[in-house]
Amino acid sequence: MATDAEQRKMSGLQPPHASFMNLERLRREFPDFDITTLPPLPEGYFDASSYIDAAPSFENEERGLKVYVDYANYADRESGRSQRFCVSRYDEEAGDFEDVALSTNDWAEVLRFLTA
Repeated sequence: MATDAEQRKMSGLQPPHASFMNLERLRREFPDFDITTLPPLPEGYFDASSYIDAAPSFENEERGLKVYVDYANYADRESGRSQRFCVSRYDEEAGDFEDVALSTNDWAEVLRFLTA
């Protein structure tokens, strides 16, 4: 018999990794974002979502990378980007994430980049 958490995972109520990552910021900053559409991020990333950005984001301080995950439905995207996923590098001079290292609709491509 499946546990409650397993049943939620199987039913699609939350992504399988949601129990591992605190998504409080995402829920507060982007209350209309459907977290069931959130792909699984590798370990070491934390929710850095901020309403000043067009999409929820996840940061890895050690690697100096930030992953933006836009809405699954193109019509819901404030950014106007056709690509759902964007990875930025931290720019020491600017003191912020500036350099776009990857922009794609292919989550597998993002994972390959993040784990390389």
